[in-house]
Amino acid sequence: MNKIVDIFIPLDARESACNVVWPVAEQQLKQLVEVIQQLGWQVNILHEKVIRRVVDGIKVMENAQGSRLITFLAGWTYPDFVVSPLSHISEDIPKLLLGSIIPDFPGAVGLLAAAGGLEQLNIKFSRMYVEYFDKKETYQKELSEFLETGEIKFNQKKFIDIEITSEDRARAQNAAKSLKGQIYGCIGPRSMEMWNKISEEDFLKVFGVSKLSFDQLRLVKMAEQISDEQALQAFEFLKEKKLDFKLGDDPDKFLTDEMVIFQLKMYYALLNLKEEFGLDFLGVQDQLDLITWYPGTDLILGLLNNRLRPSSDGETVVAATEADDGAAITMQVLKLIQDGGEPVGFNDLRYWNKDKNLYYLVNSGALAPYFANKSHESLEGCWSERQTPMYFAAGGGTCSVVCRVPGVMTWARFSYRDGKIYLCAGRGVTNVPTHEQWLERTERCSRDWPQWYVALCSHMEYYINSNHPMTVVGDYLGALKAFAEELNIEFECYDYCNVEDLTI
Repeated sequence: MNKIVDIFIPLDARESACNVVWPVAEQQLKQLVEVIQQLGWQVNILHEKVIRRVVDGIKVMENAQGSRLITFLAGWTYPDFVVSPLSHISEDIPKLLLGSIIPDFPGAVGLLAAAGGLEQLNIKFSRMYVEYFDKKETYQKELSEFLETGEIKFNQKKFIDIEITSEDRARAQNAAKSLKGQIYGCIGPRSMEMWNKISEEDFLKVFGVSKLSFDQLRLVKMAEQISDEQALQAFEFLKEKKLDFKLGDDPDKFLTDEMVIFQLKMYYALLNLKEEFGLDFLGVQDQLDLITWYPGTDLILGLLNNRLRPSSDGETVVAATEADDGAAITMQVLKLIQDGGEPVGFNDLRYWNKDKNLYYLVNSGALAPYFANKSHESLEGCWSERQTPMYFAAGGGTCSVVCRVPGVMTWARFSYRDGKIYLCAGRGVTNVPTHEQWLERTERCSRDWPQWYVALCSHMEYYINSNHPMTVVGDYLGALKAFAEELNIEFECYDYCNVEDLTI
């Protein structure tokens, strides 16, 4: 075995994002290389330029020389920029996903999304996260373990066993019965080359759900048929219900009336599509195709997941961001196992503070306004501002809240392992911040996006194979386990304690 480490550094497809992330990544990489060299290993960086295409990632794998491979994820990385290139490396070469978890950029999100794809292809890997690259003592031991042994073993506490009550069993049976025969409408192909799609065969075979797919062009053309008057009425309704629109005149910097009007036309287009084809729940690709030329759909996806919304029938409509099939089906199941089908949250696992056991769930703007104050009567506490320009060229508004619903929450996710669908889940307690705490936490962490802070009963980041955990208020862990049994699929609970044992 030689003592050479190959380092691979994929990033975003968007030049604007790479221009922001790369200068920081360069400094982190320099410090990482110094630590590797101090551990007695030689470093071979596989490429000089940032990898922004799958084809470039595959090509640079020809430069691999080492007995170890580290994929360094400094920010959001399209998962197939990792999955396809690594599939061309011998399975005998140990592979490490190393994610930067500084709050500034979603490096952890990129790692977790890549992990899902590698797991689907049964490509073995280890994972580790680094926040303080200049403090080698915080990560040198883990890195040394990978270099010397070819893997990192996370010393998790023993997982607790979840008992299923008769109420849990009834919830699961009712949810499974309700789900069977439903139709999922997926608008657009896989988003940002993410490995989160569930095949039509598996939708039918595992869940009893039919999947219909639509091109986003259909949605745009349908939106163009919606009148300005109808969109304006919805706009006024939202403002009357106290959704705070942060508007301005410069479309490169601020949310404009025109952006919101187009988004609300898309809202009605989705409802019309749902009615025309009898769809029960939805997923919209958005990134990258649509947002390159049109305002994004995050505002309307958050509203659809809410009871209080324009032209509402009083029910929520599960609508998953980024056409994430695994998220959509998880959300629909979480909706069905609750009393009354309350809203379900769509999130990214963005950042965490290990010392405080505080996890930041932060996505680009599609958390239902309900989570601001647990209200079906008002949208107060929800705001919309222009999406981050380096990601969203054509803008569009967010559907942003800070979750202020105290108490127990449950997260869950359907994923693939060894070619089979499984369900993982866990619990936590929502940490409701003061305004000052929120300002401090978001100073370097996407203040314009919705935030949900939780203390978890597990170290989810070492086990979940997706960047998107779905969330609900309340404890539904037993019902989820029972639901997995109804479907005869594997269930994994990563909790090592009960919520009453958490130190918050």
